[in-house]
Amino acid sequence: MKRLRLNSGQATLAFAVLVLTILVVYPLAQLVYQSIQYNQQWSLQSYLAAMTSESNLLALRHSLEVSLAAMLGSTVLGTFLAWLIARTDLPGRNFFRTAFVLPFLIPPFIGALAWLQILGPVGYLNKFLMTLTGASEPFWNIYGPAGIVLVMMLHEYPTVFISVLGGLERMNPELEEAAQISGGRIFRVMRDVTLPLMMPTIAAGALLVFITDIANFGVPAILGFSENYYVLTTQIYNVITRSTQPNSLNIAAAMSILLALVSGLGIFLQRFYLSNKEFAVISGKSMQPNVVKLGAHRYWLFALALTLFVIATVAPLVAILLTALVRAYGLPPLPENLTLQNFYDVLMLNQSSRRGIVNSLGLAVTAATIISLLSAFIAYIIVKTKMRGRALLDFISNAPYTLPGTVVALAMILAWLKPLPLIDFRLYNTIWILLVAYVARYLAFGVRTAAGSLAQVHSSLEEAARISGAGWLQSFRDIVIPLIRPGLFAGWFLVFIPCLRELTISALLWSTRNETIGVVVFNLQQSGNTSASAALAVIMIAVLLIANLITRRLTGGKLGY
Repeated sequence: MKRLRLNSGQATLAFAVLVLTILVVYPLAQLVYQSIQYNQQWSLQSYLAAMTSESNLLALRHSLEVSLAAMLGSTVLGTFLAWLIARTDLPGRNFFRTAFVLPFLIPPFIGALAWLQILGPVGYLNKFLMTLTGASEPFWNIYGPAGIVLVMMLHEYPTVFISVLGGLERMNPELEEAAQISGGRIFRVMRDVTLPLMMPTIAAGALLVFITDIANFGVPAILGFSENYYVLTTQIYNVITRSTQPNSLNIAAAMSILLALVSGLGIFLQRFYLSNKEFAVISGKSMQPNVVKLGAHRYWLFALALTLFVIATVAPLVAILLTALVRAYGLPPLPENLTLQNFYDVLMLNQSSRRGIVNSLGLAVTAATIISLLSAFIAYIIVKTKMRGRALLDFISNAPYTLPGTVVALAMILAWLKPLPLIDFRLYNTIWILLVAYVARYLAFGVRTAAGSLAQVHSSLEEAARISGAGWLQSFRDIVIPLIRPGLFAGWFLVFIPCLRELTISALLWSTRNETIGVVVFNLQQSGNTSASAALAVIMIAVLLIANLITRRLTGGKLGY
């Protein structure tokens, strides 16, 4: 079969290159360029200012502290729970398999709001214990680094859980069986045999958690601002939005490059660690996972698993729902204090909330649609052709998602701050810059999904169409697109969900009348309107859960959570 040697195929490649240049290459190039500018001259002064500032160095230290601590907690918790589900006869394993993933569906900044309702100074648990004991001071204060680590850990352990669970279910159980036959106890076999064999998978999950945590903006902003506790993402936000010094954007660009390098360092360390080690845990023959009989341990482990589910999922959801239903924040959630007025206010009376809902839905639908169309072309070039440069297309389309959202947002500001040439149109301070940023950020989701579907389409089907006289575009439209349509729909929802819950990019790019749901929730909380913020957060969670269910239904449970 000839591989895309027609003019239409080359035109498609040129189109893909042009789009990726506009969406990705130009903004990131602007970010690097501005980082080496100072007083409109070539200089490394921006990096010097970024790296010598005491507040920036403190923010870097805070980022590393909370990210490493949260990564450690998420890794231990996620690995242990995955072992319980995959390798033991724990009661209710099928229920817990789904239950332990649910925190992943809740945006972390919403989780921070929920935990404020539990462990904040006037949170439900603090007030209950103060009433019970007669204490005049709260028992816990979730503001600050401990609260940030707690929320990050509880929202990111599903990443490790999902990764390790898949590895454990495919792992050859013979070594574990040999250890048990030799008299090894349950937890010693897990420690000495299972965990060392699963180390590559565990390390990969831990890396994803570290990268996600160090790029997180919402949790440190909600739980850190009031304590003047800043990490790199919130420090960059401060430099961009609150600094009055003339080279603030240049310094922010240098800080963003440093943040990206810290994220990249995690990838390098993981590869270096694994490069000299060999782990063969999956054999070619069919294997059944080795189910460990817990015996008397199964009862307290079941109670522990249930408790973790309540703490990580049920408690925050109930807390934020109760806060959304009370007449005023701080009132006890008794029947006489419950009302639906907060939902009515954010849906009917609060114009910012209504605009945020409309804007977020519009942006999510539009970005998902554009990405589905673009990803079909890009994935086709990557998977089905032998064109030079297709590997570079793959790398560029994935690059924005591997970078922290703050870095991507600042790149968009620097790229589109000035009016476009010839047409005198400015993207900055419009809703369109949010759309461009969303498409660039989540294009990788669509390309990965479309590439997976295209890999299953046999080339003979296109060859038959070509023999019948169809051109490349016609065979692509009439043969390829119908066959990969389920994958495109799945990719559409996989983009729709994160676009709807997005905060990090939106917090830097939103403008008046162009708010998103995440921005409105954040602003309501920061302004002290906690009940309205909680009501809008509940609506947001409901939409995300529905979108996830639709994704699972469309893909037969292969995608979604």
